[in-house]
Amino acid sequence: MKNQYFGDNKDLFTYDLIWHLMQAGLVEHFTFIPMLTRNDDKRHGEKYSRDKAKAGTENKELMSFLDECVKGGRRDIEQLGSFFKKCAIEMTIYRGNDRYFSHQRRREYFGQIGDELLSKSLVFVDPDIGLEVQKSGEGHILYAEVKNLYQRMDRNSILMIYQYFPHKPRQQYLNTRCEELKEKVAGDWPVCIDDDEIAFFFLTRDKSLEHSLTKVISNYAECYSR
Repeated sequence: MKNQYFGDNKDLFTYDLIWHLMQAGLVEHFTFIPMLTRNDDKRHGEKYSRDKAKAGTENKELMSFLDECVKGGRRDIEQLGSFFKKCAIEMTIYRGNDRYFSHQRRREYFGQIGDELLSKSLVFVDPDIGLEVQKSGEGHILYAEVKNLYQRMDRNSILMIYQYFPHKPRQQYLNTRCEELKEKVAGDWPVCIDDDEIAFFFLTRDKSLEHSLTKVISNYAECYSR
């Protein structure tokens, strides 16, 4: 992920969904693992329109907060701490030793994540693009890294992975990714939600927690069925 995009419509969907999950009381803590990379000169993040937003638009407080960050020149994930604190949600942003994630030091980055961040937590990993591809770079999280986090987190935690849709048939792509997560990571199907532009995959180690999670996700999807 890149700070230049902070506050866009994808973030509105992302943090509204996280807000709902935390409000549902499924876990006690929100752990944010941003695979933050340096801003570039593509300037895609300079303009956005809430008219094009789908999920998250009913969360006026979050939308106002993100709008203020964008307009005030505060496009930085560090701003999230104040929002979730105001919502009485306990949150930790994992930073590692370096401010920016790099492909060369990815083992060090993931290896330094403490066990305390993987206990009774919603563990959200936000790569710039998503899951591993044939030629993965700093914008991807590898399946081995997902598996390591999944195996280390306790049974009261939920692992949440961000995925940007490539130019491929949507449902076919989702089916493929879900099957890969089942075979390479969890041995079971992930829970998934998307808005045709980005998707989130959820993995749990407890069937009861998975059932509760599925119910919350389904209710959330129903709110934005349009």
